[in-house]
Amino acid sequence: MELLEGRICALAALQAGRRKFEALLVRQGIKDDSIRDLLDAAAARGVTVRKVREEALDAQAHGKTHGGVLAIAEPLPPAVLPATLDFVLFLDGVDDGRNLGYALRTAEAFGVQAVILRRRAWDFDGGDVSRASSGAYERLPVVIADAAPQGLALVGCMAGASKTIYDEDLTRPIALAIGGEKRGLSAAVRDQCVSRVTIPTKPGAPSLSLTHAAAVAMAEVARQRRNPQLPTPKSQ
Repeated sequence: MELLEGRICALAALQAGRRKFEALLVRQGIKDDSIRDLLDAAAARGVTVRKVREEALDAQAHGKTHGGVLAIAEPLPPAVLPATLDFVLFLDGVDDGRNLGYALRTAEAFGVQAVILRRRAWDFDGGDVSRASSGAYERLPVVIADAAPQGLALVGCMAGASKTIYDEDLTRPIALAIGGEKRGLSAAVRDQCVSRVTIPTKPGAPSLSLTHAAAVAMAEVARQRRNPQLPTPKSQ
């Protein structure tokens, strides 16, 4: 079982309806009216709600920042890619559950339809991912695969590329590949890319983290698709 700590990710999981729940634990003293949406979502799913002492919540949770809400649920079942895709995030080498969660939160905000992880084994704590993602993990399909879906151009974002993200046409159907902080994009993924781009930064500055690089690149995709007539930012 996984622990979903906090109201936001517990509510997201209940509303998404992809998990099976054992129970929703709520701290004694919290007024029902203040968590009405959570209680209604639990009732709609037939999930048992238990009022428990704060000490009991603290004993099960990873910390004391759960806000008085803790859901006990099974891990998410394997996700299925949507039938129609034109914007996918392809993460190659993410090795921290919280970083994955942050990337998922940003991906959902910028219109990504699915996230692909290039790894052969899932060893993240789903509860940590869900909380860091503010519930996006409950809604956004996350699939483990070694290649981008057919019909999408794989565009690799990497240091040293001759073209910047501002020079690339990101309005076409794409899978945006971002590498991990330790090794960047692997050779196997670089070989699959139809184009390679870089994020222009100040000379001598340290490289961006996976989550920040992904956010900058995804924001540019969203910018181009929302306002294709706007001038392209100048590379520095």
